[in-house]
Amino acid sequence: MKTIKILFIIIIVLLSACGKDNINTSLEDFCNVKPEGWECEIIENNFNENDIPKNTKDPIAIIKYRNLSREFTRFGQDVYPSLILDLYSIKDKRELKKFISSQLMYSWCIPTYYGENRDFFVITSPCFINYGSFTEEADSSIIDLHNSLENILSKKDYGF
Repeated sequence: MKTIKILFIIIIVLLSACGKDNINTSLEDFCNVKPEGWECEIIENNFNENDIPKNTKDPIAIIKYRNLSREFTRFGQDVYPSLILDLYSIKDKRELKKFISSQLMYSWCIPTYYGENRDFFVITSPCFINYGSFTEEADSSIIDLHNSLENILSKKDYGF
């Protein structure tokens, strides 16, 4: 009986050590983790080129978030918080990291690393986070969404 208890404890410790990087993530999980008030749209084909950072290849899917219950001011107009994420296979990670690094010299709608898990490498662009508004008001309107996405994505420091 003592051996079974020890074995059970070891299994529990090993399972909890696996972490979110070892959990298979589906596209639907990106919508399942959204906080209340956020809309989520999954696009898997017929991509709008304005939803993909400049010079970046087409992703597997695009996830678009919007919250119609909040507003912030951007250039004198009230707008809704929003975020666009482009999802790629984790197998493309090396290629995408090189590409992101090569685009750093350009300005504005460049691809930027957002996060990853065992299935997906996720990029966005400064243009795709609250329409490029990074005021305190804009940032606070989207922080709950960023925090929720941490449940399925980890962010690694690649020095970008």
